[in-house]
Amino acid sequence: MYRSPLLNKAVIPVLAVGSLAYAVYATAVMRPVHETVAPLAPPPERPFPRAVAAVGIVEPASELVAAAPRVAGSISTVHVAAGQRVKAGDPLFTLDDTDLRAELALRREAERVAAARLDRLRAMPRPEDVPIARAALDEALARLEDARLRLGTIEAVTDRGAVSDDERNQRRQAVARAQAEAAERRSELDKLLAGAWKEDLAVAESERAMARAAAARTEADIDRLTTRAPIDAVVLRLTARAGQYAPAGVLEEPLATLGSDGPLHIRADVTEHDIPRVRSGAAAVAMPRGDAGEKIRLRFVRVEPLVTPKRALSGFAQERVDTRVMQVIFAVETPDAALLVGQQVDVFIDEAGGA
Repeated sequence: MYRSPLLNKAVIPVLAVGSLAYAVYATAVMRPVHETVAPLAPPPERPFPRAVAAVGIVEPASELVAAAPRVAGSISTVHVAAGQRVKAGDPLFTLDDTDLRAELALRREAERVAAARLDRLRAMPRPEDVPIARAALDEALARLEDARLRLGTIEAVTDRGAVSDDERNQRRQAVARAQAEAAERRSELDKLLAGAWKEDLAVAESERAMARAAAARTEADIDRLTTRAPIDAVVLRLTARAGQYAPAGVLEEPLATLGSDGPLHIRADVTEHDIPRVRSGAAAVAMPRGDAGEKIRLRFVRVEPLVTPKRALSGFAQERVDTRVMQVIFAVETPDAALLVGQQVDVFIDEAGGA
């Protein structure tokens, strides 16, 4: 295709001038504008001439108590709600106990049977059995007397030929049998009047005790299905729901989180590089995030003796997550401080104070 040299000489310069003009315009007009924007909240300022800065977490004085069931099962009833105050021993939630209730009824019935068997032995002899035994003894004594009379009649005959030796021996054996029968009936009466054998009573008492212990064990198993508050506290968080399966042991997300209702504590993470600068008993001030103007007085409580990896992150870009920290516990002394459990605060510890 043929192109005129004159056309190329006219179009190319025009395109070049247009491109240059657009570049100048874009550089001058479309350049980003940098403006200084004030932060929503001013950053915290050090309240002491020399201070150690730390990140703190608000917690109850009892620390967080994670309530978990002692056995696994399905939750049947939740007794509390988040924010509710509970006393030590108050139920938090209960697992399904249908099978254990049926077993308890069976064991209680076995306990009643064992108790009835023991009462029967203790009530022996029955009043109706004594006259029968006495009558049997009287009958045996009467037969003995009759046998003795028969023997006496034969032995009174002086003529040895009138009565054979065989008949005389039979009469003597009849007396002996009657004596033995009378002795047996007397022994039976004495045994009946003596009541139950003490060894039988001991066995029956042991059986009743075993049945009672088995019922108590089942009652204890039923009681274990109810998770109770270990201390006087406030329910800070509740994730337990009726019908939910509750595994036993330590859970990543506790079914119920409790904390003491009283003065709050702040757990401050002091990095390992600042540990030598913190003294026991040092004064400290906490400032809530977003309200650096509020200064909350803190009182030194204790130092956790174990240095642990840092877990509470402040959100700063230059923060290292492989740093180890010493945790210092402070008590909040400012009355009516607007703090919530779990809230993150900035803590400044007076480097000059303390022992």
